[in-house]
Amino acid sequence: MKKTKVLLSFSLLLITELLAKNITALDDITVTAQKKEERVIDVPISLSVFDEISIEDKSISSLEDIGKYTPNLILYNTGQEGLIVPSIRGISGNVLSYSTPVGLYVDGIPTTSAFGFDDALGDIERIEVLRGPQGTLYGKNSEAGVINIITKQPNNEISGKIFSTIGNNKRKDVGFNISGPIVKDKFYVGVTYKHQQKDGFIKNSLTNEYINDKKSDYGKLILRTTPTDNLDLSLIISKNKEDNGAHNWVSSKDNKKEVSSNLKGYSTPIDTTYALNINYNLDEYSKIKSITTKKEYKDKAIVDADMTPLTLRHIYKNNELNTISQELRYETLFDKVELISGIYLDKKNDDLHTRIVTPFNPTGFANPQEMNSKSVGIFTNIIYPLNEDWILKAGVRYDKEKKQLEVKNTNIDLESSYSNISPKIGIQYNINQNQMSYFTIAKGYRSGGFNPYAPVNKQAYGEEKLISYELGYKGIFFDNRLKFNTNIYYMDIKDMQVEEAPVAGTIYMVNAATATSKGFEMEVEGMITNELTLFASVGINKTTFDNFSDLAGNYSGNYNLLAPKYNFNIGTQYRANNGLYARVDFNGYGKTYFDKANTNYQKAYSLVNMKMGYETNNFDIYFYVNNLLDKNYDAIGAYFNGTTTILREEQEFGIKLAYRF
Repeated sequence: MKKTKVLLSFSLLLITELLAKNITALDDITVTAQKKEERVIDVPISLSVFDEISIEDKSISSLEDIGKYTPNLILYNTGQEGLIVPSIRGISGNVLSYSTPVGLYVDGIPTTSAFGFDDALGDIERIEVLRGPQGTLYGKNSEAGVINIITKQPNNEISGKIFSTIGNNKRKDVGFNISGPIVKDKFYVGVTYKHQQKDGFIKNSLTNEYINDKKSDYGKLILRTTPTDNLDLSLIISKNKEDNGAHNWVSSKDNKKEVSSNLKGYSTPIDTTYALNINYNLDEYSKIKSITTKKEYKDKAIVDADMTPLTLRHIYKNNELNTISQELRYETLFDKVELISGIYLDKKNDDLHTRIVTPFNPTGFANPQEMNSKSVGIFTNIIYPLNEDWILKAGVRYDKEKKQLEVKNTNIDLESSYSNISPKIGIQYNINQNQMSYFTIAKGYRSGGFNPYAPVNKQAYGEEKLISYELGYKGIFFDNRLKFNTNIYYMDIKDMQVEEAPVAGTIYMVNAATATSKGFEMEVEGMITNELTLFASVGINKTTFDNFSDLAGNYSGNYNLLAPKYNFNIGTQYRANNGLYARVDFNGYGKTYFDKANTNYQKAYSLVNMKMGYETNNFDIYFYVNNLLDKNYDAIGAYFNGTTTILREEQEFGIKLAYRF
């Protein structure tokens, strides 16, 4: 609560300063959160937006970075490359379920599992984080929110950028992006490439080597054509390939940046995506949009999970996840009523190969799994102005999904079907052109799945469902020099997907809990002068089990996993007309639990990041420090019943360079 009071006091001070100033305005950003273009202030959703300039100022180079600046969002780094577990408003993902409560869409390409949630970012126009259920427009696995990433589209303007980062621990990033016309007004191309590498900091005492080095290469190609005034087509292809050492894991018992592994670990995730976007304007008021996507994610890794000279638990993974999706939308405007309707189809084929070697099974337990699913969603959303001040917004979606799981070399062959209706209704009151409030009721759900090695009656689990209630306010003041957004919410969660661990047996997922999530969010940004900006955000959350018990204990009243009690960001940025630049960010997370018993947890922590430098029209140079005070925020006891710790990155400092043309 002390941090909340500090942020509120900060907001009052900011307003007082703005009253006496005559300065320029903050940028007004257009978003597509509701799958149509509109101002941020006109969207009745708790929404954090990062445009191209904001992404560069905040040094957002990966999905994980977004969480530092978004209330009640945590993108939890598991220490395994390619595997980020998202959590919004205390509703967190689970690796076992192969699904998340947060949908990720990059140029319309869906990612609905934690695998592949760590894709690289390059030449991004905008990032939108939508909090609260978004099932009406986005469907399954968006019960807690959606992260929507939009790439810059090439046009008639020739533009490009060459950039590099050089830091300690031999960090080296180099890359470029370039776009422009091949045939003016008809055909355009955009290319992005980025290479990143960094030495490891975990030492293997047996080999005297640092084992967790990181290396990645990312590329993206965009081909766009506008053959007529009414038709716009773009093909987007991207690939992110990593060649990493061992996971960032050590024994919680020793609590050192050191292991004594007798197996050399590595991970080489590869994420390849394809998207074909077609926009056709039927007339001035109606359009058709088609989004066809394909995503291929390959995850190959070797892990010494015991981290000792003995062969107690060695893991060999070779997984391949494939998704094909198609969305077709129709948008129209008639008598001031806006309507968006559409159909969504997807097909998933996942081949999962994991072999675990133990003293009792020296050849390894390995029965490959093949998991397939097909789903269809039909949706409609309407925006109906009741009068000049009041707007009714409502939508509904019907989803049906069929899943199959076959375990090779066994007689396990499972099949389940799920269906769900996701309604949403809200009322928006426009106080004036620059102020609005809203109230929304929405239903969200997360897809069910399988536990192939659980008892027969628990080999399948069902959907998780919730009802969300949200009251929000957005305002722009002092000639667009101050932006202020806030909301409160309450979510009632039923059939919650949780892990059950019998006294002796395999951990598996069950619908064994009910829970409540409630909280508060606030974002404020203001220009004190033409050169100085202050900003702050805070999320307060409490997500606890109302009813949850198993053979091992009763967890009612405990906090959900990966559901920090708060997160915040506060800072200032100075950008002078003479080119001088400086920025300081102070951000952190509250206490975060790793298990349902709330015995293993990460203590609250806060970090300070700093960047300063010189900017010109074409060239930028910055000196930066991440974790300025060199704080330790390792996730102690995060894995394997508290025995394994995830080590976080050490203090990093270096130089960033960029040249634009």
